[in-house]
Amino acid sequence: MEDSDGEPMFAFQDLDYIPFGYSGILAPYIETGPGTMRAASTLMALDLALKDQKAAATVVCDLGCGDGEFLIGLLGHINAVASNLSTAQGIGIDYNAELIKTAGLNSNTQGAKAEWLIYNFNDDQDDLASTLINAHQVTHVFIYLVPKQLAMPTVRGILTRLYESGVVLCCHKFYPEYLTAARKDVLMDLVVYHNPR
Repeated sequence: MEDSDGEPMFAFQDLDYIPFGYSGILAPYIETGPGTMRAASTLMALDLALKDQKAAATVVCDLGCGDGEFLIGLLGHINAVASNLSTAQGIGIDYNAELIKTAGLNSNTQGAKAEWLIYNFNDDQDDLASTLINAHQVTHVFIYLVPKQLAMPTVRGILTRLYESGVVLCCHKFYPEYLTAARKDVLMDLVVYHNPR
């Protein structure tokens, strides 16, 4: 999918707002801090999901994970809260192969149980929603995508299918208008979408 200039839809030379981080040629990389990570964990009710030795059944996905630091920190936080023998696992997804390589190195160094995937959101040829639901059994997804990304038909399809399957979605700063919010943290600019089946 290309814009009017023939660039891939994930090219964001025209963005008016990049809060912090840096911008690459394809999409902005926006670092997410530890306060947001802890608030997202609480808002997604990960503390409740991890009770009674359920951590092993908890798989958290970071859609647009960049270098993986947010997901690695989130896994460290929720696994410390779980304080049991099982640990939650993660899956980080980004279009940028170099950032995914860095994420893999970071998770190995920090001992995080995570898998890292390179994925082209422009065409969704591999049916990401089915892969996350069926192969990875994802239970929670953190999303920090800009409005132009959230509006893409492929991203809309992925998020809608995850939502309809009962996966807990948490968006930071920017929100898909096509899903119904379940909970909000106005101070931390987070919204959770959950459609329990």
